[in-house]
Amino acid sequence: MEPANLVDRMAEKLLFQGLTRDQLTRVAEIVRVHEAEAGEVVVSERDYGDTLYVIDMGQVVVRVASPEGDRLVAKLRAPAPGEISYAGDFFGEMCLLDLEPRCASVIADEGGCTLWELNRDDLYWLFGDDKELQLRILLTVARVLSRRLGLLDAAAATGASRG
Repeated sequence: MEPANLVDRMAEKLLFQGLTRDQLTRVAEIVRVHEAEAGEVVVSERDYGDTLYVIDMGQVVVRVASPEGDRLVAKLRAPAPGEISYAGDFFGEMCLLDLEPRCASVIADEGGCTLWELNRDDLYWLFGDDKELQLRILLTVARVLSRRLGLLDAAAATGASRG
């Protein structure tokens, strides 16, 4: 993907909203594009990771192990043009906040997907040079985590009221 095209596409993503063109250009320099085939395990539950992934195209499924077998937790997808994904179009963000193992497995869905990989150390290096960039990205991560927690709380409450 051409660097200018990547910067334009990045500007449409929730994680990068509000960043200046210069900030987007600097982030684009550390992005690695990964074409994941359908069924490819991108992130494995209980593995340690150092990469955040942004979904450029396609969809992933998020699964957790349970005594009954793997359980589908969520599907995350790249939003359509002009659409904002309030649940987020990225995953693996916890590696920015803690050094704990991954809490779920993430698998490329049917048709595969295009992912942008952002290494934690590379991002931290950028954050050291630009505190506004750090603040904007980490605030977006916090907002998305809050929304996801709210969705899980609502699902748990609904399940508890049925049982």
